[in-house]
Amino acid sequence: MELIDSKDSDKGASTVLRAVSLVRSFCVGSSDIEVLRGMSLEISRSERLFLCGASGAGKSTLLYTLAGLERPDSGSVEIDGQSLYSLSAAQQTKFRNEKIGYVFQNYFLLPDLTALENVSLPALIKGSEKTFLRAAELLEQVGLGDRLNHRPTELSGGEQQRVAIARSLINDPQILFADEPTGNLDSSTEGALMETLMDLVSEKQKTLIVVTHDSKLASLGDRQLTLADGRIIA
Repeated sequence: MELIDSKDSDKGASTVLRAVSLVRSFCVGSSDIEVLRGMSLEISRSERLFLCGASGAGKSTLLYTLAGLERPDSGSVEIDGQSLYSLSAAQQTKFRNEKIGYVFQNYFLLPDLTALENVSLPALIKGSEKTFLRAAELLEQVGLGDRLNHRPTELSGGEQQRVAIARSLINDPQILFADEPTGNLDSSTEGALMETLMDLVSEKQKTLIVVTHDSKLASLGDRQLTLADGRIIA
């Protein structure tokens, strides 16, 4: 088992996520491809961690496994002391909606809903009060206060990703996962978006875990882990 411990934090943050001996394989034709090979790590509360490595290194699979979207073949994931994969499917869904936020490369906005409605949706599912007011405040924070009633087709790629960031924060999650959040954006839009994301997680003291192939972006974090062949190598 390989164990990568979190750096001591000046904030005195405790461990919010712990993964132990994660193994995940996929069947490709007649062969089993091992994507995660006994991977272990700890992440501190409010830490900003970047996962780097070449395509096929296992970055996205690790992210999805940590976030409860991809069940490992073996190993465990604990978030704030809760064993994620000991929960039933319904309990996992509820836990993810309350504790975890996601930002994906492809935005995944519903085309028939406005920006305000897309951001509000996870909170409406949860049954939160003052949902639309909270969504409007988040859209204002990501610079889209004048785009509340615009649908995704009326927004640029950078604006759509800002909507996705606001949506990921609507339920005030403890941890925010981002999978190549700037992968579909040009370099100027990429920089502005990452600045917005980093400012928000710092202001709200969220734990952030980002998958990226860009070493320049990774340098923005508190810590960087490099993956290769399903293992953490640096």
